[in-house]
Amino acid sequence: MWDIDEDSFITLTDENGNEVDFLLLDVMNYEGADYMVLMPLSDEDGEEDEEELFFLRAERTEEGEIYSAVEDDALLQAIADAYEKE
Repeated sequence: MWDIDEDSFITLTDENGNEVDFLLLDVMNYEGADYMVLMPLSDEDGEEDEEELFFLRAERTEEGEIYSAVEDDALLQAIADAYEKE
């Protein structure tokens, strides 16, 4: 089980080495895998963008938690649709 509350924040590093802050909205299970639902606290211009959500696959291993991007567009859309129905 993932521990999140209404004030859960996470900082991730993007492909350019920049740190980006997110609000962790939920961790949902879709077809046997866990996905984090993230909302960026600001976009590249430093402005809030409440419309954009990100979904990352979340896994727990002996070494710690691993987050990975969803590369398959159809899977990403299915996850987003399932989240909207929640």
